[in-house]
Amino acid sequence: MRVGVLKERKRDERRVALRPDQTAALVAAGHEVLVEPGAGLASGFADADYAGSGAALDGRERIYDASELLLKVKCPLPEEYGFLKRGHIVFAYLHFDENIAPSEIERIVATGITGIAYEWVEKSGTLPLLTPMSEITGAIFALRAMELLVEHAGVLGGGYVDGWPESQAIVIGAGHIGSNAINVLLRNRFRVVVVDKHPETIEMRIRPYVDLGMWSDARPEIIRFDESSPGASLEEIRRHLPETAIVICAAVRRPSLPKSRCEYLIDRAGVAAMPEGSVLCDATACDRDLIETAVSSESLTETYVEEGTVHYNCDHIPSLVPATATKLLTDATFPYVEKLVRGFEDASRSDAPLRGATMCHRGKLTHAYSAEKKGLPHVSLEELLAGVQE
Repeated sequence: MRVGVLKERKRDERRVALRPDQTAALVAAGHEVLVEPGAGLASGFADADYAGSGAALDGRERIYDASELLLKVKCPLPEEYGFLKRGHIVFAYLHFDENIAPSEIERIVATGITGIAYEWVEKSGTLPLLTPMSEITGAIFALRAMELLVEHAGVLGGGYVDGWPESQAIVIGAGHIGSNAINVLLRNRFRVVVVDKHPETIEMRIRPYVDLGMWSDARPEIIRFDESSPGASLEEIRRHLPETAIVICAAVRRPSLPKSRCEYLIDRAGVAAMPEGSVLCDATACDRDLIETAVSSESLTETYVEEGTVHYNCDHIPSLVPATATKLLTDATFPYVEKLVRGFEDASRSDAPLRGATMCHRGKLTHAYSAEKKGLPHVSLEELLAGVQE
């Protein structure tokens, strides 16, 4: 198969979808790899590294025209839609279920590509292509929030200096993102408050990331969030906000918590109650989802101030550390690339995770959850592969 590796066009996206050593493995297996010049520079890979691994360097238009499997990090942008065509397999973070507009999804689907989303590859109840990026997302957001607290409030957060009280941080959600944020904040001696639906399992979930001795010594306060009756939980969060220097939201709204029952975990009045120059980060890139004032940004550096609180909501923060992020991401994606070079239908029939991550195929949206969330029709992949739908 001919594999195309494209340079990312999304603002501030600096990762690359294939490393030179992986390129060499594909070439040794009899495949042809085309790489767009400059694709790996920010991640530490020169064009010569790819050429030395057996890749051919070529322009974007040629790569789209000649390749069957297209490897990207992020979903194609509108400026790239015209290059997409029936027969392409696009393997990338597609995020059809998030901020991309339904009309844009329809345009992508109409090209006839087979789109497979990194974030929906599921194996044994885990998301192996999302997890490593979630882990570094939590760590980087915590570090960036600490920097912003210094810049905007003039406060050295944590318990560094005798006579200056330790700063308080709230982390909402103790999954992969939240646990890694908690780890960084505890290591920097913040007083941490955790908001979570299942406090009874927190220690089990944080164990891979947080030293339990440090956790025990710090004795973080835990607010149990009750989805069925959130009023008391919301009041407890509000009570803490006037003393909170950093809030990191690492949770997304599930269907079990409709807006009608809980519009926001932190509303505008709650944000206004935070100290001047405090920092709020929504690490989920879900606009005005659980935090009323949080809107995501493609920029790695953009901040804005609402109600006296600094907001930083980069929607692809792993790109801030492209060398680290590319290594972790491509370690996870490459085993699936090796399956896809056998052809989509063969790979999807033999690999349930790839089948479940297929968002569109033959001009049809095939992902039921994304279709339902965006109000779009869909056809099951099984029907398409069986030749029922064309």
